[in-house]
Amino acid sequence: MVEIKPFRGYRYNIEKVKDISRVIAPPWDIIDNQMEEHLLKSSPFNIINLISKNYNPDNVKKIFDRWREESILKEDIDECLYFMKHRFKWDGKEYTRKGIFTLLHLEDFTTGNVIPHEKIFEKHSINRYQLIKICRTNFSPVFMLYQDRDSAIEHIIDRSTIISKGYISDREEFEFGIIKNEINHIKNIITPGKLIIADGHHRYNAALKYYKENPSEENSFVLVFLVNINSPDVLILPTHRYFSSGISFNNRFDVFQRYFHIKEVSDLKTMTDSMALRKDNTFGIYESGRFYIITLKDINEVKKYLSGKLSDRYIKLDTVILHQFILPHIFESQPDEVIYHQLPEYLLEEYKKRENGVIFFLNAVKKQHFLDICFNGELMPQKTTYFYPKVPSGLVIYKFPHKNL
Repeated sequence: MVEIKPFRGYRYNIEKVKDISRVIAPPWDIIDNQMEEHLLKSSPFNIINLISKNYNPDNVKKIFDRWREESILKEDIDECLYFMKHRFKWDGKEYTRKGIFTLLHLEDFTTGNVIPHEKIFEKHSINRYQLIKICRTNFSPVFMLYQDRDSAIEHIIDRSTIISKGYISDREEFEFGIIKNEINHIKNIITPGKLIIADGHHRYNAALKYYKENPSEENSFVLVFLVNINSPDVLILPTHRYFSSGISFNNRFDVFQRYFHIKEVSDLKTMTDSMALRKDNTFGIYESGRFYIITLKDINEVKKYLSGKLSDRYIKLDTVILHQFILPHIFESQPDEVIYHQLPEYLLEEYKKRENGVIFFLNAVKKQHFLDICFNGELMPQKTTYFYPKVPSGLVIYKFPHKNL
């Protein structure tokens, strides 16, 4: 069983910051230099000052301590849970994703209660570890998933009091509030199940590492945001790949024909519409002004090149086929530079700057496929999933308590 509990969060003092929308930010790992500059200009108190990978953790601690002294950030009097309704649009449809901020007792993955779903880039985990070590604070939550077909927690959120509203970007709105009266009900829903990390693997790994090295009660919890994977408002998007050098689809066209059905199409929209209608293991490709759709002929041909220890459902992942079959066995290469993005248009603009390499467009992983692999204990390749949208940083912060308190 997992353990969650309420906490006294630090939140922005609206009398000081005026507009909550100006001080929150996306998670640190998707903030580039241009976005960071924009966030810094939006408010001197923007959370980017506390989460940026460009900031020394010692300086972050000084800023955080000063903001608390000056009541920019204030700690709540009572322990509680917090909730967020996140309204957004995607592909012409409107969604409202609902979840709760809570503390989760840290557990090693070997217990099977907390499940990672993809491999991580170790350098990012080290970065977050230093921030925890120096500040002993979670400035951003780990985004996690639970299962509840009755949507009971969403119903609790709907009848809870909203205390602030704002914008996360021009296209996203949020409502934020506190839950005090139905905490035990929420615990009874969450604790019997397993939790899957959707986003924030590096943050969880960093917190777990710190706890293992400093195994005391006050270090044993991490701030998480829990969302019901069964909700239709939870979206999994694909992450497309642009290999900007080292490979050419046109040069290996004959080899691709052995394993894939290939069709050239006129434009991006035709390609994406056709990909959505076709069966599993269909990719879009762009090179030198031309779009293609390729569909795997026989998954058994791929299995010949992969380890027998991998499950069939794992081998059927498009990212596995791309990174463990197409790149090493068709291209006979593992390109050094990969540009990842969810928007095809972004990668096409990047291609224009270089006029080289190949873009691979992928379909999203289906929820049941995702769950099957997670519960089978297999780790997907990096950036197999993108749970859209990201959970913002800055709505609530968790500072570890002092010893013996």
